[in-house]
Amino acid sequence: MRSGPVTMRVRRYLPDGNPLRRGTDRVESAAVLAFLILAVLSLVAAFAVGSAVYRGGVAEEHSGRWVTATVTRDAPAATWVAVEGTAARLRTGVAWTAADGRTATGQAPVPSAAKAGTPVRIWLDRDGRPGDGPRSRIDTVADGVASGTATATLSLTALLACFALVRRRLDHRRYAAWDAGWLAMNRRRKPEDA
Repeated sequence: MRSGPVTMRVRRYLPDGNPLRRGTDRVESAAVLAFLILAVLSLVAAFAVGSAVYRGGVAEEHSGRWVTATVTRDAPAATWVAVEGTAARLRTGVAWTAADGRTATGQAPVPSAAKAGTPVRIWLDRDGRPGDGPRSRIDTVADGVASGTATATLSLTALLACFALVRRRLDHRRYAAWDAGWLAMNRRRKPEDA
């Protein structure tokens, strides 16, 4: 069986009972195993976070209702466009029948230049307050993906940083042991060996 660079790296971390394997090599193998387990767990956690944010967004999408309201004051004509390129959402006074049958009033987005007495559809949130409309599905999906990706990125970055610190400490110990070994060998050498 041919051993390529990947096979050699994997074999480097597998326990094999080699008497030449140093204690720092065994610690590094354990650190690699711990890193891989924590990386898988962090990806599972990132998926759970993204799913929870997505489920919360879907619940928010369905948490309100559309009602028909009557404009109580004339709405001004739109004279400007928002920076994003969409028309400005004009708010004016409206009245609607609440779920308990009483008449409720408030400010709601209405079409430009809507006249008093005009019926309009408005969105009421879960608390019965007028809003801009239900949350869009694309926002829900984007928030879920962004939350999961951010969680995975942060946790994997932290894990890699911890692993790099462990590797650095182990390399420091290996180099110190290497230097001590060379010094001991030089002390044992006889002057006639030189």
